[in-house]
Amino acid sequence: MSPMNDRPWMSDDDARGGRGGASRWFSRVFENPENPLGWSLKLFTVGGITVRLHLLMVVYIVVKLLWSIPEGNAGLMWTAIAMGILFLIVLLHEFGHCYACRLVGGEADRIVMLPWGGLALCRPPHDWRSNFITTFGGPAVNLILIPVTMGLLALCGLQHHIAFNPFNPWATLSDPDFNAASTAISTAKVALWWFHYINLVILAFNLLLVFVPFDGGRMFQELIWKFTDYRRSMSIAIPIGFAGASLIVIFGLVSDRSTLVTVGAFGLLACWMERRRLRGEFDLGDPSYAPGSGTYIAVPVEGDEYTRLARKQAKAREQAAKEQAEIDRILAKIADEGGMGSLSRRERKFLEAATKKKRGE
Repeated sequence: MSPMNDRPWMSDDDARGGRGGASRWFSRVFENPENPLGWSLKLFTVGGITVRLHLLMVVYIVVKLLWSIPEGNAGLMWTAIAMGILFLIVLLHEFGHCYACRLVGGEADRIVMLPWGGLALCRPPHDWRSNFITTFGGPAVNLILIPVTMGLLALCGLQHHIAFNPFNPWATLSDPDFNAASTAISTAKVALWWFHYINLVILAFNLLLVFVPFDGGRMFQELIWKFTDYRRSMSIAIPIGFAGASLIVIFGLVSDRSTLVTVGAFGLLACWMERRRLRGEFDLGDPSYAPGSGTYIAVPVEGDEYTRLARKQAKAREQAAKEQAEIDRILAKIADEGGMGSLSRRERKFLEAATKKKRGE
């Protein structure tokens, strides 16, 4: 018999000082204790959408803030303001994806903030229009913010700074207009313009880069999907994505812009992952088959949610096995009895539905 736990607020594993209690605590706080790539902290929940902060993002924030302190760098205050603005805009962008997904009847319940952006877990219906609206929901938020920041800049007398050189923002910020008032007002003006600038940069990156995981790449694939089936649209979009990401890497190397090299390399990795997913997704007997499930990257799950997912996949495997057995029986009947004319109406409908499912239609 196991010893009774004389501390009722602790589990038996915790009371024994075992690893199980520590593992469960770690799972509750960070999630995915067995997978460091999934470690994240819960920040808050809004409208059923949980926002989590990946531990890599925590490390990135700390490093950026420490790096800003030495003389000659941006400074702790300005770095904190810039990172806060970036975080807010990316978060609003991801909420745009989530609410657009819900608008078309899909499900969206999680956002994870990472050093290279945000990831929204969205499951829209499997059709090009629903996926396109879900994808466009993110950039739509950035588009809505543009007239707001333009109007505020005009009210502050900074209307001639609405247009700027995107490759040299510091030339704009060095203008006397940003330092002609008290320190507090000057700081507010800089923060407002910086919000305007970062919002436009994020919008441009997401729409002009036509490769996953950026929205431009996804909308490009979804527009192709309008005129063909899902699998064909992905087969066209992925090679184009590889070419686009490669050009960004080359341009970044030639122009000595490390950020572009990182973005291009991330795009190449995402395209490679999409290609692998596509190759395995359309096997009729594959229980992981879920049309469109790769539209947004999801965080791995653990605990009770993992158990539910495992049961769901087991049920899907059982159903797929039954369908495959029926397909084999029908094909054998066709071979033995000489053609489609030997099939009943139900058998023909079943075979037609299975064919469409395999094609991703």
